[in-house]
Order: sequence, then structure tokens, then C-alpha cells
Amino acid sequence: MPIRDSSIPILVKHGLSLPVMTHKADTVRQNLPPSDPKPESHTLNLRATPTSAFGSQHLAISNPADLRFGVAPKPLTTRQGLTIGGGLVYPEINFTLPPMFVDASTMPDVRVQYQQIITGALQRAVELEAPGLVVEFETLPPMTENPAWGIELTRILLDAMAGAHAKHGLKSVLRITPNDTREMDRPPRMRSGPFYEAMLTTFDGCAAAGAELLSIESVGGKEVHDEALMMGDLRGVIFGLCVLGVRDMRFLWTQLDRIARKHGVHCAGDTACGFGNTAMVLAEQKMIPRVFAAVVRAVSAVRTLVCYQCGAVGPGKDCGYENPILKAITGFPMAMEGKTAACAHFSPLGNIAAAT
Repeated sequence: MPIRDSSIPILVKHGLSLPVMTHKADTVRQNLPPSDPKPESHTLNLRATPTSAFGSQHLAISNPADLRFGVAPKPLTTRQGLTIGGGLVYPEINFTLPPMFVDASTMPDVRVQYQQIITGALQRAVELEAPGLVVEFETLPPMTENPAWGIELTRILLDAMAGAHAKHGLKSVLRITPNDTREMDRPPRMRSGPFYEAMLTTFDGCAAAGAELLSIESVGGKEVHDEALMMGDLRGVIFGLCVLGVRDMRFLWTQLDRIARKHGVHCAGDTACGFGNTAMVLAEQKMIPRVFAAVVRAVSAVRTLVCYQCGAVGPGKDCGYENPILKAITGFPMAMEGKTAACAHFSPLGNIAAAT
């Protein structure tokens, strides 16, 4: 049975001010000359004018009672008519291969695996009379390094989804999440190189094939953030997330927005999984304090907000535990992993997600 929200109307209020937590990346202003000027004295302008209506002044959802599953002030309607954030909670499924190598010699087996997985999942959704389904295809690194493989598997999934719609009326939409393989170079090459080019080619080809939702777990600034995390260095964490991460997000999501517009699809959202969720796992292993990890997860919202300033419209990706914050700020729908997800991290945070 579909899960329905109550009929309480959403009230978008404008009385709650937000602290300014964003800045226009790559923009600096030189300080006025002091009495003893220093030639290289620069200060980051953390109060730059926001690029969208939800930038810095008011929350899209200012009343906590209006922050509810299945309802968003800015719902998204897909080609098949799923209205995400319009009153129904749609299940989102994510799957991957059993342990196996992925290379040219195993691709025939890989194709069979994905065909069987999606066929079984769609059949189960039909049997359960699901009102709709979001399918996420997170590519494995070889599928992003070799875009033709990821694009071919996208077509396999889309063909099966189209068949279920034609035969059973099951509405569905595909989210494509290529890996951010840029970090596979050391030091990472974030704005050029074969990994970057292959990643964008994968996005472009999958969008052209019909994947409507574009997502990624981007990692700009992670090499700085990882060290700061292990050292308990909050200044380093904020620099990695809110300066380096924000700048990379603006660069990357500007490119993804161009791809989405080209093919008439949607930028869905990023996630700070490599930052906030890494902190959470380390805290659960007693390697860093839980309070510190909680602060990191909250701060990660600053970074992830940038993709929505660059054109993303949701649903935000499921493993972004910053998503409730972003929903309140932007009004866009968000996917949530929650404690009942099969792949959820073992953490008290899952209980929080289930309660909001």
C-alpha cells in the first residue's frame, strides 16, 4: 500500500533567518590597504550574493511540522508521471554485483546479472502494487572508466523499466550515479585528465539513453578533509568542506547542469558521503569522538547545498545524511536511507532519519 502523508498544507513562511553559511566559490576580494599593507593580504568573501532564491535569507520549510516524508514545496515530476515530493513516498532501490571482477572478459556475465536483478526487482514492485519506483544505478569504477559499459548497462535497466511500464503500468525513473573517479589520480586531478573526461562522458551517454536523474558522490577537498578528520582538526575539516569542497562542487555541478539541460533531464543532487558518512563510521569504530562526527555531518550541508545553487532539483541522493537540512533550506524533495535500508550504516543516525 502506498504511504500517504496527512493533508496538513505546507506553509512556506519567511520569518526565520538563516546564518550565512555559503560563499561564492572562487571569488575573493582584496582587503582595503591597512596602515602597514601586505601585498598578498586577501580575505575570502563569505557573504557573497547567493545564486538562487534559497541562498541565504529564509528557509523554504520554516515550520518543523512541515518537514515530512513524501511532501516538498518544490516537487519533481518525471516523464512517466511520478511526482516526487507530491504526497507519496516512493521506494528507491539500489543494487550492485556479487563479488566479481569487472573487465572486458566478464562483461557478458555483468550484463546478465543486471538484467536478472532489475527484472526481479520490477516484478516484485508489481506484485506489491507499488505506486512507483526510483531505481538507482551506481556504476562501479570500471564502468565509469569505460563509459560504453556504464551506458550499455543503463540501457538494459531502462529497457526493463519501460517493459514493466508498458505491461503493468508501473511508473519508474532511473537515477544514474557514476563514481567520482577523479580521486584515482594521486594527487587528484579534479578539472582535467582521462578520469574526469570519462566521468563526464558516462553522465552524457547515460542521460542521452534516458536516465532522468543525475547524481554523484563527489570528493573535491577529500584529501585535505581525511587528514583533518583523523587529527580532530575542525579548522581543516571546514576548509576541506566549505572552501575546497564548495569550489569543486560549483565547478563540477556547472558541467552536470549543462549535460542535464542538453538532454532534458534533471540534476538530482550530490552527497557528502565521503566526508560526513566517513566521520560517522570512524566514530562508530571509536576512532574519533561522536560529537565531532556529528558536527562534521552538519557542516557538510554547506558543501552539498552548492549543487542546488547550480541547478539540481532533487531528489537528493539517499546516503546524504545532510538531506533534511537541505530540504528545509531548498524545498526540494530528498531521498533518505534511514535505519531500515538494507545498506544503511549501523549508527544511531538511522533512528533520527526514521523519526523525521
